[in-house]
Amino acid sequence: MGRVRVRYFGFLAGEMGKEVEVEVGEAARVEDVVKLPEGMSLDDVVVLVNGVAVKKGEAVRPGDVVSVMPHISGGTRGLPA
Repeated sequence: MGRVRVRYFGFLAGEMGKEVEVEVGEAARVEDVVKLPEGMSLDDVVVLVNGVAVKKGEAVRPGDVVSVMPHISGGTRGLPA
């Protein structure tokens, strides 16, 4: 067993805290360590493990750093040409 650091960004940092440590075993997955506000799922966020984008079901190991951020939106729609 060991610990994984989970870092939250954007509005999630205000809701979940900027960083938490989670105790994990050998069979831990992203969904075991990432906690989200009620009504949100992993489909609503971008998850990186050690800087690499991952999806639900990916393994996490002791010592990993998991970063969680909301999807970035926006663009040029509605701006003058």
